[in-house]
Amino acid sequence: MSAKASPQQKRSTIKRRLMRSTGYTLIVAILLVATVLSWVGNKDAKKNLIGDLSVIGQIIANRSSTAMFFAEFADKEAIQENLESASFHSDINLICVFDRQGDLYHHYTNHPTANRCDLTQTYIKTLNVIDDGNLIRVRIPILHSDEHYGTIEIYSNNKGANQAFLRFALTLAFTLAIALFVAYFIGGRLVTSSLGPLTKLFKTSQEIAASPYANIRAGKHSNDEISDLVEVFNNILDNLESDNAALTASESRFRVLAEHAPIGIFLKNHALDLDYTNERWADITGLSKNQADAFCNNIDTKDSSLYESVQERARSQHSPQVIEYSYTTPLGSRRILMEHIAPLSDSQGFRGFVGSLLDVTELKTAQMELEKLAFYDPLTDLPNRRFFRGHLELTIASAKKYDKKLAVLMTDLDDFKKINDTFGHDAGDRLLTKIGSRLKAAAASIDVVSRMGGDEFMVLIKNVESSSQLEHKTQLILAALNEKIELNNQLVEVGGSIGVAVFPNDAIAYEELIRYADIALYNAKAQGGNTVSYYSSDLDKRIKDKMRLEQKLRQALENDKLDVFIQPIYDAQTREMYKGEALARWFDEEDGYMRPDIFVPLAEESGLIYDLGRIVLEKVCIFIRDNKDKLQSLGMHSIAVNLSARQFFSSQLLTFIRNSFIQYEIDPTMVEFELTESMVMDDVSEAIGIMRSIRNLGCKLSIDDFGTGYSSLSYLKQFPINTLKIDRSFIKDIPEDKNDIEIACTIIAMAHNMGLTVVAEGVETREQWQMLKDQNCDHLQGYYFSKPLPMAEILALDNILSFTNDSSA
Repeated sequence: MSAKASPQQKRSTIKRRLMRSTGYTLIVAILLVATVLSWVGNKDAKKNLIGDLSVIGQIIANRSSTAMFFAEFADKEAIQENLESASFHSDINLICVFDRQGDLYHHYTNHPTANRCDLTQTYIKTLNVIDDGNLIRVRIPILHSDEHYGTIEIYSNNKGANQAFLRFALTLAFTLAIALFVAYFIGGRLVTSSLGPLTKLFKTSQEIAASPYANIRAGKHSNDEISDLVEVFNNILDNLESDNAALTASESRFRVLAEHAPIGIFLKNHALDLDYTNERWADITGLSKNQADAFCNNIDTKDSSLYESVQERARSQHSPQVIEYSYTTPLGSRRILMEHIAPLSDSQGFRGFVGSLLDVTELKTAQMELEKLAFYDPLTDLPNRRFFRGHLELTIASAKKYDKKLAVLMTDLDDFKKINDTFGHDAGDRLLTKIGSRLKAAAASIDVVSRMGGDEFMVLIKNVESSSQLEHKTQLILAALNEKIELNNQLVEVGGSIGVAVFPNDAIAYEELIRYADIALYNAKAQGGNTVSYYSSDLDKRIKDKMRLEQKLRQALENDKLDVFIQPIYDAQTREMYKGEALARWFDEEDGYMRPDIFVPLAEESGLIYDLGRIVLEKVCIFIRDNKDKLQSLGMHSIAVNLSARQFFSSQLLTFIRNSFIQYEIDPTMVEFELTESMVMDDVSEAIGIMRSIRNLGCKLSIDDFGTGYSSLSYLKQFPINTLKIDRSFIKDIPEDKNDIEIACTIIAMAHNMGLTVVAEGVETREQWQMLKDQNCDHLQGYYFSKPLPMAEILALDNILSFTNDSSA
């Protein structure tokens, strides 16, 4: 029983395949060449034979033509000699001579043959050859003077041609066999030589396979395709070495990162067994690497099925998953862990998980605290805005179901800012805490008191049965706001305002209830505070009209639709123009002329006063810059600009004024600023500092509407002002009202004693002018002298005011 051939015995080499292919190719080529040459040689042999027979036949025909022509002298022996002369050609078997009638005239046999003289065609004009493969018959006409006398027919076999062909074939076969042997021998040597670099490349590959990461490279021994292969092979090795170095570095970085990562990192195989865990994972789980298999046993029972389902979902969906679960360490410590897992897969399918583990116990605890903070105010421990809105929405749904009424009260402390400014923010926080406690005590147990932010509280009153009941509850809450509170050993009374909206009378949606309560609160504060205001459609209309006007004012300021008029102020004695006051004027295309006492307070309240004040000051500066000489000739030494409370206490005021003077190249002495008496009393010490800074710029200051506020003379003498302006309310009834005369005279005398000049506002009659003039009032302003005029008209005035029929002029 023969042994089976080993793989090495069956193995075929490139050399063998090349030699075999080359040999087969040479054999096929040689056979093809031999066949072609043999066929050509055979054709040539027959062609030569036919040529010889044709020549011999033609000679015999020429010699026999005379004998055939002179028949009576015919010499058959001569013809016989002619025929026998062809005996030298061994391929001729039989020669037949026929007369013109086709009868055999004579014949000659060179070799014994089976052929017979048999003329099938008696008359031919030209040479005729018949080749049936074994026998060649050449027919030649016997002509004399172009007249046909007979036919010669020569029979020949292919023996000579075949012998010649055989000799040729044998010679060719021998030659080709030698050539094939020589070619195979030389080709083998050449193939061996050509495959030498490939053999060396194979040996190099074996060395590399034995030591994959050794610095081994194949050498180039030629400049052909194999050398290109060697170059590509070396490039592949270089890339593999580079990739291996990068992979090694990456693996090293991963191990360093994994081992020192602040989170647990692990790897699971396809059987979900832990193959790798870092030190942080062990710290989190309380398990060593040898105990890692017990990890799942420590997951709380209520979370174990969820844990398994999340793993299965990650595997089936081929997507990362996150899960939180409760875990108990071997020492009994309970923790909340967060695990991120991502499936690993290759061509064979799922291979396991890579994951990270976080201990989020403290985070979850903090999150629960934050959730508490999200619904409760940390200062007062009352529900906050978020809780109130959610609870209100649920209460409205219940009220709809059971046909109940409820009310939303929005409260706001009236003087909370003063408490902060006077006693500090810590005292303000204590005040808010006490207010919250009082509101909670004043409300029913089922009602909800919430702090919305700042000094704003809201109360949800459930089960409103009547208007009187609601009124009683709101008064209790208002009383709680107005009750005095002890702060820093002082009793303070803050006071508050309340806005009320009722469900379903006013609104059925919680957003609208809150908004309507806010509108009612806004109205309560506008009435002076310390009161309760109920929402109504009329109130809503007034508020909306106010908002519409505010929007129009905003657009007017943005589009520069406000004008600045100047009202001249004259010297009471000489009636010469002394200065002017800049007044904002607004004409709306839809509503017409808008009174300053409407839009100026609105601008102050909405914050648009900054833009309004900026526009007025800039237009005044431009007017002074462009008409400085003309104003000087008119005697208008300065123009007064009013400052609102917001402008005055703005941190950007001084910078804005200074930059405006620099931008428009204005002498600060040409601008005077007017302040109201009540405005500067809000914060006297700060007001004095601001006024001194304005005076340091070079500007003058005046107190407007003097006598209507509550300033004391001790403060007044500290103010760095230049002028007092007597309010028009003390001028309009002069000289009929003696009290107004006394007040005006007192203000004039007091101001002069303090070194201040006095301007009387609202002078509208000659009698008022005369009385003020007699009391040595310095300057006068009013419609009796001039109404506020556009800036262009101011330039057309005379510097001295003249009156018709003025006897004292």
